[in-house]
Order: sequence, then structure tokens, then C-alpha cells
Amino acid sequence: EAERELCRRSFSHFIRRAWPHIIPDRYIHGWHVDAIAEHFEALADQQLTRLLVNVPPGTSKSTITGVMYPAWLWGAKGQPQHKYIGAAHEQGLAVRDARLMRELVNSPWYQTLWPIKMAGDQNEKLYFENEKRGFRQACAVASMTGRRGHTIAWDDPLSPEKGHSPAHRETAIRVLSETLPTRLSDPEKSAIVVVMQR
Repeated sequence: EAERELCRRSFSHFIRRAWPHIIPDRYIHGWHVDAIAEHFEALADQQLTRLLVNVPPGTSKSTITGVMYPAWLWGAKGQPQHKYIGAAHEQGLAVRDARLMRELVNSPWYQTLWPIKMAGDQNEKLYFENEKRGFRQACAVASMTGRRGHTIAWDDPLSPEKGHSPAHRETAIRVLSETLPTRLSDPEKSAIVVVMQR
């Protein structure tokens, strides 16, 4: 009961506790995790609807955003109906994080604290749904059609190489301002998160 309550109150605590259940590398806490977690808590409480996370490579930004955050929402935060779309500039990266999130939700630790079951007919690596109709979808931004989400997270809109191209930057800006808002469940309350290196 204490563990459930601590995880509910603090996304940062949830990250530290969930980490060893899916990531083999030792967790090293940094102040940036607390700062990012605080902003995601505000997002979950609808105090924010837009969030940009700019941190260096290797600082767990993708894991926090695409794995830990939707798992925290479904379980500790008590929002199993949350619909989360995770996009990236290439589908393989989006699939990696969706797979890890599903692994975390199915872990014995998570299931003991928050026994959320997956819908048997909607349990694939690109799209899975829980029994409360919340879902996690992974896609490339170019193929983001069909579903609407409460949170749309775009991880690394540009590769470091494409970041030097004015044409690719212009395309990313257009997708952010024109495409992503059309995939939101509620234009006023749903969230868009962009995660990238500076």
C-alpha cells in the first residue's frame, strides 16, 4: 500500500522503482529526472498541454517519456483509460519503447501493485489496449493516422544529421503545428510532448 501511494504521489519515485524491472543497466539518478518528472506530473494533471524536453543523449529521455510515463498513468496515476500515441522519426524507435512499456505493465512488480490486464485481441507490439480501453500505439510520424490520443509524444523529430537541413526542419515544424494537433482526442485538454536533443 505504501509503495502504491509513493508511486502515485511521485512520478520520479515510480521511475526509480520501475527501472530494474525492464532495464538491465544500473539506474543512476540525476536532478534532471526530478525536473522532467515534475513537468510530466503537471501534464497528467492537465496543468500543461504542451511540453518540450531537451536533454543530451543517454539521459533516459525516451525511456521516461515513452515507457515510464504511460505505464505510470495507467497504474499509479489511476488513468487506465489513457490513450497514448508514441511517434518517432523512424518506426523502430517507437516500437522499442512500446515493447518496453508492455513488458513493464506485464511485470510481476507492476501487476502486484496495479493488476491491469491487456485486451487479448489487441495486444501487438505496434498497438496494445488494456481492459479499460486505454491504448499505447507506436508509429512513425509519417503514418500517424486512424487513432486519436490523450497524449501524443514525438521522440526525436529529426535525426542529428537531418537537423542541419532547413527543409527537414521546416517539415518537422509543419508536422508539429498541422499534423499532431489533428490526432488529439480533445484539442483543449490533450497533450503534445516533443523529446529531443538540443
